[in-house]
Amino acid sequence: MRGKNKNIAVLTTGADSDIQARMLKGIEIYGKENGCNIAIFHWFTGAYEREKHNLGEVNIAYLPDLSLFDGVIIFSNTFHIESNKKRMIELLSHLTCPIVCVGGKMEDYYYVASDNYTAMRELVEHYVLEHKMTKLHFVKGVAGNPDAEARFKAYEDVLTENGIPVISERISQGDFYVTGAEQAAKEIFSSKLSFPEAIICANDTMALTIVACMKEKGYRVPEDVCVSGYDYSFEGQHCSPKLTTVRTNFDELGITACKVLLDVLDGKNVPKENLLADEVIYGDSCGCSWRSESIIQLKEQHGEVFQRKMIHQMIELEKSITAAEDYNGWLEAMKDFVSLVDPPEFYLCANEDFVESVFERSFAEQESMSTEEKLAYSPKINVLIAYQNGIFKAKESFDSGLAMDDLFKDKDKGKLYFFSPLHCMERNYGYFVFVDSDYVMDNQLYVYWLISMGHSVENIRKQNLLQNAMIRLDEMYIKDSLTGAYNRFGMERFFAEIKMKSMMSKCKMHISFVDLDGLKKINDDYGHEEGDRIISAAAEILMKNAGKYYVIRYGGDEFVVMGIVQNERETENYWKKVQADIEHYNLNEKKHAILSMSFGSDIFVIEPKTYLEDCIRIADKKMYEQKNQKKKLYNKTDNRS
Repeated sequence: MRGKNKNIAVLTTGADSDIQARMLKGIEIYGKENGCNIAIFHWFTGAYEREKHNLGEVNIAYLPDLSLFDGVIIFSNTFHIESNKKRMIELLSHLTCPIVCVGGKMEDYYYVASDNYTAMRELVEHYVLEHKMTKLHFVKGVAGNPDAEARFKAYEDVLTENGIPVISERISQGDFYVTGAEQAAKEIFSSKLSFPEAIICANDTMALTIVACMKEKGYRVPEDVCVSGYDYSFEGQHCSPKLTTVRTNFDELGITACKVLLDVLDGKNVPKENLLADEVIYGDSCGCSWRSESIIQLKEQHGEVFQRKMIHQMIELEKSITAAEDYNGWLEAMKDFVSLVDPPEFYLCANEDFVESVFERSFAEQESMSTEEKLAYSPKINVLIAYQNGIFKAKESFDSGLAMDDLFKDKDKGKLYFFSPLHCMERNYGYFVFVDSDYVMDNQLYVYWLISMGHSVENIRKQNLLQNAMIRLDEMYIKDSLTGAYNRFGMERFFAEIKMKSMMSKCKMHISFVDLDGLKKINDDYGHEEGDRIISAAAEILMKNAGKYYVIRYGGDEFVVMGIVQNERETENYWKKVQADIEHYNLNEKKHAILSMSFGSDIFVIEPKTYLEDCIRIADKKMYEQKNQKKKLYNKTDNRS
């Protein structure tokens, strides 16, 4: 969909990371300078993710119709789950627009990355040549990840070139996350080899975890063992000891990726592979200190203020959502939170049938849904919350393939749209859109906020299912299974309600006792199935006209109709409608038996000592009077014939 602004889609995971945030910032800066809208579709999945949660996360990539975009940038080195990488390859395979990969090669797409090999080689040589170390343990990144493989290759080459054996016991398979690093630490502590002089990690997250594990066991860094990472993370630079690491100019990576894409769109000759140099930063963790104190302290102070502010906002939201008893309460809590955060623009989007599918469908219907049905986006998307410049506004629905219709409207300057999934496991509820907001990127609490939001909807869904189940159980307790009319348990409950209301408002109570005519003969002549059909038909007619009355199957072919009335005319009108429906039934139903019923009615002034059994006895007596009159009339007619 072409317009004044070029529209670029970005697919990535882990935007809470300082690394991804800096690359995205580079894309935003260069893109906006060139009048582009940037639409970031991101999710959070690690190397050891549960499949159902992973499906709910990566599902956001299937929201937009990517063919509407002028180009796509994909952070290919963030796909630590092989199945997700395959999904992305399949998703992109049908596109004709230019595609730029950042960090890892995919297919024959344009490729922008840092030169991981050269910088890691320099770092390993620093240990070998300057520190004169030979016992170097390496903690690898995710298997198959191009950055991880390049960094490990540098380790192997330096050791081999310097005559140091590459020993498998001094190599641990990590994952770029805490889990892999903790496992590596266990392997180091349990190894029969002499303790390493240095532990070289494929990224800062694992290095920081290793440092923590060393301290727990009483080892000092760097006095007892040196530790280094890669990525020059904010956490690594303001911890103690400050990490020796490798700095990648991630902002420049983002800028370059966006520039390559726009140059291709402009018809310029662009190389397929674009590598940027990295820089080794020597810190305290190897005993070679360097840092820019003022910058680190300033960013740390800003980060602490932001984190404290968001924690307060999340606590307030959690309290509001906990108090919410239904969908409307949840929505109001969300609005309060959005007002508190006050982003330039925010949208909460959901499928057209969100309320029905989440809050109204039965347990059986919801549980019978396939995974594909749970994940699917509807053709149209409804906007539950639209917030612009401090004001909540109504917003019309739009085609789901647009992800956000405003994205494709011409504007004076480009915008940054940040799309995040709202789900619980594989159950898709919708998505959030932050526009030109700093709230999302480099915010480690954001992922917890997203998970909390998904769980909040799921909790309300389950509460609703539980309430519906309790209602259904109660209905089973007070309703007759054959006819759907109330049973005697229901009658006792409703009489108590009627009695209380009547005594408070000085109203009267109407009770009719009903008995079907000739049911025994129907059962004898046509069978009990026909008898049951007649009973059900009678109940249906009685309930159809009941209005404010309760219809009770008293037993067998007997019914009780009761309710509050103002005068006798209400009762007379009710029975006129019933008789008319019985006549219509007998004329139109092509069945064997004829439906007929006798009834006796009375109106009672309710007092404290008014008892249901006494009222029914009076109505029952009047019913038998009517039934006897019918028999006399029938016998008289029969004698004449």
